[in-house]
Amino acid sequence: MKIVLVGDTVLAREPAQRRHDSAFPLLRSGDLTIANLEAPLVDTDRPAEKEMTIRVPTATAWALRDLGVDVVSLATNHALDHGAEALLSTMRALDDAGVRHAGGGRTLAEADAGVVVDTATGGRVAVLSFCATLPPGAGATPARPGIAPLRVDQSFALDGTLLQEQPGTPPFVRSAAHEADVVRVEERVRAASAEADRVVVCLHWGVPFAYLPPNQGPLAQYQQDLGRRLVDAGADVVAGTHPHCLHPVERWNDGLILYSLGNFLFHTGEVRRPDTYFGLPYRASRLFEGTPWFDSAVFVVEMPVQGPPRLRITPITLDDLGEPHVADPETAARIRALVEGSSRELDPSVGVDPDGAIHFGLRSTVSRSPRPAVDDLPTAP
Repeated sequence: MKIVLVGDTVLAREPAQRRHDSAFPLLRSGDLTIANLEAPLVDTDRPAEKEMTIRVPTATAWALRDLGVDVVSLATNHALDHGAEALLSTMRALDDAGVRHAGGGRTLAEADAGVVVDTATGGRVAVLSFCATLPPGAGATPARPGIAPLRVDQSFALDGTLLQEQPGTPPFVRSAAHEADVVRVEERVRAASAEADRVVVCLHWGVPFAYLPPNQGPLAQYQQDLGRRLVDAGADVVAGTHPHCLHPVERWNDGLILYSLGNFLFHTGEVRRPDTYFGLPYRASRLFEGTPWFDSAVFVVEMPVQGPPRLRITPITLDDLGEPHVADPETAARIRALVEGSSRELDPSVGVDPDGAIHFGLRSTVSRSPRPAVDDLPTAP
């Protein structure tokens, strides 16, 4: 069984005339294709008061289906950019078009439930979707529509002596996934592994490169422990999105953690900054200007009958319209080197072959690290 995974997707209109190097055919190269839907599908304009909002027409659902997308993850920080009704509109539009979805719901139970898909080759895949990047009020509750939440506890560490010598240095951000939420999600992953042959957990997490000081990246402190716990609970793949760039990949025991899939298709003209919003000058516009935004990959995970999943990437680049193309040889080599180099920070044995196959060296299987107490945040390195 082959599962194709692609990152943040904002499709607002029919793609431009497709060139010979279009990446769209890659969406049909496996038995199941999962994309992260980064924008609500809604035809009314009621933006929330937040830094950036996105909205695309409900007709987008049919375009996604026609491109070959089978399932989308909904649990993102933009799912309620135009209110709870926009999320419900998204779900209705996807249902009408026959595109399955996970991570959103009229209640917390529905948002957590995910979806089980029967593939043409006979395998059953459970797809779950959770969000750690939560705007206020976005999380579903037993009585409120929303997305499946996975909250993160944060604190800030300051070294007074260092600050005297290096004034202006930002605080170090300590973070750990909220224990009650992790336990809830672990239980859902275990249940899904009993329902299906394979489990894919889509997780909106991490920090976009425009917001992250280089000395604290690329991963936030909570991510590695959380990803490993979800694998230990039964996830075959944890597929991360939100940073809008490629991040490391890791094999943990018998599962894969893909910390960020990058962008796949992003019509940036749909991004708006509401007039009512007043925020700190983080210069988020740098997201749309840097090479990390445009360099990405399509991830293909092969699920053998037995043994851990195998991973291959096809490097892609986004053009000026935000649409994906298979990368030229020089760019592809740069992207493979980026994935290999960043992944070796976690595991020095990782290698990326010229054909995009990623291999992980032999290392002993270990049990996951001890769970921190709810109020016991990890210390800074």
